[in-house]
Amino acid sequence: MNYIKTVLPMKDYRLFMEMESGSTVTVDLSGKLHTMKYGELANEVFFKTATADGDYVIWGRGRLRLTVNELMEVVLLGCL
Repeated sequence: MNYIKTVLPMKDYRLFMEMESGSTVTVDLSGKLHTMKYGELANEVFFKTATADGDYVIWGRGRLRLTVNELMEVVLLGCL
C-alpha cells in the first residue's frame, strides 16, 4: 500500500500528495464537490485544512477522512 507522506491543498480544489515511495499524484476533486461524500470540501477554508497521517488525508481535525484508495478512485475514474 502507498502511504501518504505529505499532502498540499492547491487552488481549484486540487490536492497534491507525495507517497512514501517517492511517487506523487495530484487529485482534482472539483468534479466531485456536488456529491454527498465530497460536498463538504466545497468550502475552500475547510478544503485547505487537509493534512495527512500516513494512512488518510484528513480535513477539519478528523471531520472528514479519505484513504489513498478513495482518492485514487477519483484520479482513475474522473468525474463519473
